[in-house]
Amino acid sequence: MVPWPVFVEVDLLLRARGHHAAAAGFGRALCDGVHQLQAPSYAELGLALDLAERYGDTGVDLPDLSVMAMAASRRAWVLTWDHRHFRSVVLHRGHHWDLLVEEAELSGA
Repeated sequence: MVPWPVFVEVDLLLRARGHHAAAAGFGRALCDGVHQLQAPSYAELGLALDLAERYGDTGVDLPDLSVMAMAASRRAWVLTWDHRHFRSVVLHRGHHWDLLVEEAELSGA
């Protein structure tokens, strides 16, 4: 599953770095059903906005907060390289995000 805000963020990043064909290819893969594009529900968007109010001073952005809200409500694992934000935002005391790749698993970490 690819959350809609992540699709937009990936497209912007790839195009900003001159990778227009890669951005188009990723979009086409979504259209072709290679990955499932999902939008946050209203409840998930509400949770993301609540988290934005609570953690606004951390620099976390709405795409990351939307992923967190969608992962929480759908009990999904998260693929991210933005470990700093996923460490700083919690739903409740003792909470942690289920990450597919932990920071320690990355080379150079």
